[in-house]
Amino acid sequence: MKKTLLLLVLWSLSGSLYSRQNPLEVLSGSVYSSEGFPLPGAFVSLESTEYRAVTDEEGNFQLSAPAGDYVLIVTYIGMETFREAISLPTSTKPRIILKPEEFSLESVDVVSTGYQTLPKERATGSFVLLDSQLVQRRVGPGILERLEDVTPGLIFNKGPQAANDPISIRGRGTIFSNTAPLIIVDNFPYDGPIENINPNDVVSISVLKDAAAASIWGARAGNGVIVISTQRARMKQPLSVSFNSNFTFTEPRDLFYTPQMSIPEFIEIEKLLFGRNFYRSLETNANKPKLSPAVETFIALRDRKITQEEADARIQLYGDSDNRRDIQSYYLQPGFNQQYAISVSGGGEHSAQNFSIGYDKIQSDIIGNSGARWTIATGSQWNFLKDRVKAGVQLNFSNQNNGSTTSLPFGYAYDRLADEKGNPLTIANTYSTRYIESIQGKGLLDWTYTPLKEIRQLDYRTEAYDLRVSPSMQFQVTKGLELGLYYQYWRNLSQSENRDPMSLFTTRDLINRYTQVAQDGTLSYPVPVGEVLSVGNSEAYSHTFRPQLSYQREWLESHFVNVLAGAEVRDLQAENWSTRYYGYRDDMGTSIPVDLVTRYPFYYNKGQQGSILSGNTLGGRIDRFVSYYANLGYDFRHRYFLTASIRKDQANIFGVDANLRGVPLWSAGGGWIVSETFSEAISKMPFVKLRATYGSSGNVDKSLSADVTAQYISFQFFDILPQLRAASIVNPPNPDLRWEKISTSNLALDLETQNGFLAGTVEVYSKKGTDLLGNYSVPASLGLTGFTGNFAETQVKGIDLDLSLRWFRNEFSWTSTFLYSGLKEEVLDFERLPTVSNLLGTAFSPTPQPIVGRPLYGIYTYAWGGLDPQNGNPRGILDGEPSSDYLAISRGATIDNLQYHGPARPTSFGAFRNDFAYRGFSLSLNISYRLGYYYKRRSIDYFTLLRGEIGHGDYDNRWQQPGDEEFTQIPSLPATADTRRNAFYSNSAVLVERGDHIRLNDIRLSYTWDKLSIPNLPFKTLQLYGYAGNLGLIWKASEDALDPDFQTAKPLRSFSAGLKMDF
Repeated sequence: MKKTLLLLVLWSLSGSLYSRQNPLEVLSGSVYSSEGFPLPGAFVSLESTEYRAVTDEEGNFQLSAPAGDYVLIVTYIGMETFREAISLPTSTKPRIILKPEEFSLESVDVVSTGYQTLPKERATGSFVLLDSQLVQRRVGPGILERLEDVTPGLIFNKGPQAANDPISIRGRGTIFSNTAPLIIVDNFPYDGPIENINPNDVVSISVLKDAAAASIWGARAGNGVIVISTQRARMKQPLSVSFNSNFTFTEPRDLFYTPQMSIPEFIEIEKLLFGRNFYRSLETNANKPKLSPAVETFIALRDRKITQEEADARIQLYGDSDNRRDIQSYYLQPGFNQQYAISVSGGGEHSAQNFSIGYDKIQSDIIGNSGARWTIATGSQWNFLKDRVKAGVQLNFSNQNNGSTTSLPFGYAYDRLADEKGNPLTIANTYSTRYIESIQGKGLLDWTYTPLKEIRQLDYRTEAYDLRVSPSMQFQVTKGLELGLYYQYWRNLSQSENRDPMSLFTTRDLINRYTQVAQDGTLSYPVPVGEVLSVGNSEAYSHTFRPQLSYQREWLESHFVNVLAGAEVRDLQAENWSTRYYGYRDDMGTSIPVDLVTRYPFYYNKGQQGSILSGNTLGGRIDRFVSYYANLGYDFRHRYFLTASIRKDQANIFGVDANLRGVPLWSAGGGWIVSETFSEAISKMPFVKLRATYGSSGNVDKSLSADVTAQYISFQFFDILPQLRAASIVNPPNPDLRWEKISTSNLALDLETQNGFLAGTVEVYSKKGTDLLGNYSVPASLGLTGFTGNFAETQVKGIDLDLSLRWFRNEFSWTSTFLYSGLKEEVLDFERLPTVSNLLGTAFSPTPQPIVGRPLYGIYTYAWGGLDPQNGNPRGILDGEPSSDYLAISRGATIDNLQYHGPARPTSFGAFRNDFAYRGFSLSLNISYRLGYYYKRRSIDYFTLLRGEIGHGDYDNRWQQPGDEEFTQIPSLPATADTRRNAFYSNSAVLVERGDHIRLNDIRLSYTWDKLSIPNLPFKTLQLYGYAGNLGLIWKASEDALDPDFQTAKPLRSFSAGLKMDF
């Protein structure tokens, strides 16, 4: 033992003497891509020595070696090897630019997980990276829309089912919990409105699709993660200035898009109903409800207040009118958006700064409505102690304000808003015109409604502020080991102010409604005469702190390890309140108190009472959680890769049981660059990589709690029985409540041919959700309609394909990109069966109706038996035969005998994009497609039509005589409003259509000048560009006249032009 210690001492002394005789010199520098992005994880070495280093996340490296002459070598996957002679000592800090390898189709991709950045070639998980060029391809104020039809596996859902689930990444991983992907902005979860993010500040977006990519985010990552990275200051960058400006025209909404029956035919229906005394009960109703102009004309003719000739003239005038024409003429205009952005950045040896400012002006297609957004981003970075200590701070601020001065009018289909000379006309609103005429001269405020006089009379304003402050520090503890301290403070404040002036019908109606008449005929006003001001305020803030250790080391030129471990503490609090002021005077800022307790009889109906609405609300929430995480990456000879991650989240909404309050989530993955191992055998395929991952992430519904919670509710008769209080149970006790768990397996193949002609990725995945929240029936004696617990299971299996073909690469280049995603969603376990009526309603409902073995959203209908050739009645199938016994059909309907057509959401979707370039010209066209789904179109609703509401345009093509069933499937007009007949037809298979379609999504054209082509150009680059979006359908499987994805409103085309300059 003594001999061993002596040898160790002598060895250390000899090393010390050697180092004194040969002092080590420090070489530091940085490695960047040709686009100017830092390359983390690049290998830097001195040839034929053991002196080497690995670049950090900012592309910086530092190594030490004795004085002498060397050859500096820098390698990076997908890049040409850099070699250059160098002598030590040296005072220079080389800034090395790596170029893509000749066969590489694109420059190297560096993906961000929100915790770290890493080369895509070393990743085992499923990532999609959108670089700055692809992000900026689209024009508009939003950022998430730029992901649409350029991201495999991600779809923007359309139709009624999209109300609660607008974006899906690889299908839906939950049933009733939160469905939104987690949004990460600059390495922190972002809880504010995504509209606050200026797309001009974004340099890249990474979409994390599987567990290996997303599990590092734990229980919030079950729906996928979208990581947005904005501009940051960089060291050793020359001063650069960029300016971007564009404007966009959007066509006004098309009110004639959805078919509507003709006005004369609708008036004939009203005449028919009037002859049956249908409107008699409305005439005598104590609430004096409004009636259409035609019905009022029929009443006046019946009561001999007008002649037949006068009545015919009025009906003719109404038949020639269309309320939609007047609205389009007086209220609508093309939308017009303006966008301006300027950014400045630069950095020296030890500090760097960036600053950007953006302004967006948005003019709505409704006259008088507009909005604006200001964004400011600024940051600084500093390096100290020979780059061993780094510090930085980033500040992002946005201000949005929106104003509305006009709202679209309410009225009947043939209400005229102006006469032939353009003079405003009065129309009915709430009350019949006969009643309004009868109270003239009784001291009330003007109770008529003249829509055109209310244009620009509203004063609805909202203003929102969003602030993020993100300081950080990194300490190089030892070689390869770094301690990072990251913090973010976020605050969002939103204020709304809705002022209803006396010029609005709604204000005068409110005052008149509560007006009281004394015995002597004098009037009093419980609602004071004056304006009504409603104000609201919501405020939220969060503190997030993340200490993190990272370690990376490379040895023996074969092994590279990257380890990450840390913790995250987050505290988010929010509160909101609103109130209302009556008798408000804007010039003095005063209002008049009102009695909110007393129930007043209404002026128009003394038998009905009501208290004045307070408009007071108050709410808040607190959300705290703690997370611990670790991530390991191992690289052997740049061809074999292993990754692993683990995270545990804890939250207090799951009660006191630590096993339920926290959930461990993990992932493991491996990658193999096959082409490095068998380079000779597959020389024509210089890059082939296999990847496989498995792991789990989670989801949480923050509206639930393990503890019983209740909420007080307003009691209607508090003024009569003030001692009574009422409350409702929000959450019954559920001590077994726990996190939802999403397990994902992913198998992928990445490939690229020689010279980069073909490059692509094929991924096959399976995503299984367990412990999903679902509800099931409980005994009514418990006082609950149902109980929510963790008992459901779902599964999504699918494939994502991303292929690029570069047909030409010379002066003329042409690249085609084909994206395909196919998936199959299935419910594996769900205890409570939906009702037949709920299944029939899924076509127009955002609420899923789970059935084991089926997708969450499906189209279910009654079987169709055609029209009865004798009377045009719709027929179903009963006991195998056509039948018009609607009661028997509905009573006999079960889940098993309903007709299941297929999924209500696309099972295959993608895009085909072609990018052309010739000299300074660039042209990009994107065609998208959606396949494998069904939808139910809307048709005539005879029940509402025979209740006096205008109907669908299918009425014009209805069955009218025997033989019509040969060319139409639209039932005849019934003699009376038959609810069963109408319910059967509206839920029958005849209305189901295939949703498959192909769409010309957008076109972008640009021309760029640069100093290479024009040396005297005062700019580095100058680009003029144009963009056109929502250009229409190319093909659809359905014969329906409407767009399968837009049944109620036409997608509006937009046209943009812009200018971009770089200095």
